[in-house]
Order: sequence, then structure tokens, then C-alpha cells
Amino acid sequence: MPFLRDEDIRRLVGFRDSADYELDLRGLDRAHAEASVARMLERSRFLPPRNVVVRLDRPSATSGETPFRHVGKLLVAGLRAGTVTRCAPLPESGGGWWVALAGNPNAAPEGAEGAGK
Repeated sequence: MPFLRDEDIRRLVGFRDSADYELDLRGLDRAHAEASVARMLERSRFLPPRNVVVRLDRPSATSGETPFRHVGKLLVAGLRAGTVTRCAPLPESGGGWWVALAGNPNAAPEGAEGAGK
């Protein structure tokens, strides 16, 4: 039986846990996590398409409710609105989301503001 590395297995089964950017919401309460995701979705309309990993605190026996479900609802709303093209939970349970933002295909790449002047 051949030995497969973790990244090979993830590639085969479609798990995505790396992206162009990372939004780390670990340690934030639900309200702040939701506001950060809403801000990310709003700002994405002005930026080129990109992939983002949204990291959340994993649930524990004493953590109570985590923002995972609430962030997921925002991402589903983004799918319906067209600002999100794909999203999937990260492989570790409750650890966050992998998100593909539609962005603005006509937007200049970041860091190119002064290009051409």
C-alpha cells in the first residue's frame, strides 16, 4: 500500500486549507467574527478574485457555541448574492472555512496602484 502525505490526501478529496489570504478570527466573539466576515465580503467587491481561509476557534467541551454556524450563514448569503463563488469547511472540525471570493475581475492587482504613472 503506498504512503500518501496529508497534502496529497487533501488534494485527492478536495479539502482546501490554504489560500491567497487568511482571516484569523480566533479569539473573537461571535459579533466581532460576523462583522469581520461581513467587512471582508463587502470589500471583496473592489478587489480582484481571491481565495481566503477564515480561521475560527475549534469547539471544545467548555467553549459553548462558536461562530462557525453564523459565519457559514453569512457565506451562504454571499453565495446567493454572488460575492462568494465557492466555500467549504476546513478539514479540522469547526476550525473555519475556505472561501473563494468573486471579487471584481477588472480590479487592478493589489500593489499596482502606482503602476503606469
